[in-house]
Amino acid sequence: MKKSIVLILAVLVAFPGAARCFARTESACEVQRGPERRHRGYVKDDWSVWYGGRKVEGAVASSFSDLGGEYGRDNWKVFYAGREVKGAAASSFVNLGDGYARDNWAVFYCGRKVEGAAASSFENLGRGYGKDSWHTYLRGVRQEKSAQAENIGGGYSKDPWSVWYRGRKVEGVSASSFVSLGGGYGKDPWKVVFEGREVKGAAASSFEILGKGYAKDAWKVYYRGTVIPDASPGSFEVPRGR
Repeated sequence: MKKSIVLILAVLVAFPGAARCFARTESACEVQRGPERRHRGYVKDDWSVWYGGRKVEGAVASSFSDLGGEYGRDNWKVFYAGREVKGAAASSFVNLGDGYARDNWAVFYCGRKVEGAAASSFENLGRGYGKDSWHTYLRGVRQEKSAQAENIGGGYSKDPWSVWYRGRKVEGVSASSFVSLGGGYGKDPWKVVFEGREVKGAAASSFEILGKGYAKDAWKVYYRGTVIPDASPGSFEVPRGR
């Protein structure tokens, strides 16, 4: 027993990634994305249904159909990666793509119910994103950003009330006058932000970006939102590459 424990510890030390393998639990989405499972689908004969060589318990072969994206259904139940999707209505269930699906009453992501999502207006936006009439979702999790937010570039988006940077709300800025400057910078008439966080002491009225992470106002020079001590904004420039 002691020798076995010592051997396991030696493996974990020699191969740090092994710790993650021992601790890892496979989620439904990992089943979908795992490279060794990329070509899996449903098969059936007159009596049974299988997914990846494993019998799908409770599936009725005579009415079973493969919906794509690891989803399948018969006349009574819905399945994801060979496992039953609890609470899903088979009669109205449709696959929306990229892990998302819905029936007339609920939305699902990789076989799990998306809490609070409105099935009647839900749509898949791609790359893990989806939205209904009120909220945006990332991999099935509701984001703070509203579904009405408009992308204004540089990772920023806004609706009539708020501004977000990559889904995180930017505090203390005016949505009506906020603009994205590029390079992670943005501003309204009173405040400058970098990657959604305030650039302390920056003068919005004279602030401009110079490229390569650099920016300046009438009094200071900044690199990625941080002041560069002793740099002179009057003569500071970023040479253009050839």
